Amino acid sequence: MRRLLPLLLAALLPAIATAQERPKVAKPELPETGFASVRLAMRSIPTVKVTVNGAELILGVDTGCQGSGVLTTRAAEKLGLTPSLTIPTMGNTGRSETDYVFIREFAMGGAVWRDFHLAVLPLEGIGLDGLVGAEILFGQPFYMDLANRVMILGKIPDTSGAREVPCFSRGGHVNLNIEVEARKVPMLIDSGASQSYITAMKYKGKVAYKGYAPVATVRGVSMRRQEVCLPTSMSLGGMALRGVTLHRDNEHNILGCDFLLAHPIAVDRPSRRLWIFEPIRLHGRAPARPVPAR
Repeated sequence: MRRLLPLLLAALLPAIATAQERPKVAKPELPETGFASVRLAMRSIPTVKVTVNGAELILGVDTGCQGSGVLTTRAAEKLGLTPSLTIPTMGNTGRSETDYVFIREFAMGGAVWRDFHLAVLPLEGIGLDGLVGAEILFGQPFYMDLANRVMILGKIPDTSGAREVPCFSRGGHVNLNIEVEARKVPMLIDSGASQSYITAMKYKGKVAYKGYAPVATVRGVSMRRQEVCLPTSMSLGGMALRGVTLHRDNEHNILGCDFLLAHPIAVDRPSRRLWIFEPIRLHGRAPARPVPAR
């Protein structure tokens, strides 16, 4: 028994240390209305103005970014933030470490998040100060109408005219299943990608080579070989999927900004519910804001 107790303590210490080193997660404080209405701008990906510790930054809105988000090294230096936490990570390039800075106050669209950690990464090609991640975006009911540059956090609009489809979450993201030539394909909803992608493992049909073209991701813009898939059918929840062009990719199955520009969506992540709305284009005037459901 005397030898067993030290062994148990030795086994528990790494778990205790890991728990202590976990980044603090952002918790929203919504306005008195109960929801925050956010005006988006559109570059290669949607962007938003936020204030971090009182300073204004321009961040990309990236539903595919895990955790609360990311600041670039340049933005962290601008704010005078130094790492308060470093966590080992494992990725495609092997083992590395990610620094986290402590954020006192993060404000966006009238909502405030206090006392949490944000990762810091170089992301030098991004042209932004960082990214707003899935935990902030999906931490409450979420609505995005990318065509009209509107995002709402905290309320789901009236869904009587929308189509509901099931969704699921992996690592805080939101995923759904589409059918490509009658084959189910799990797809990540990723506003940080300008295009939609499917892997050769999930699609084995015809493709058309389109040469090389600039492609925007959260790491910048690069020239990539373009192979466009030519499926005979593509559907979501029993309806034909419009406005989406699937590009061949080696690793990812993603519904990017082309999907989000064609279809406003609402998400209630805890209940695994997602609604797709018919698009309403508003030209030459401010976009209408959906009335939150009561």
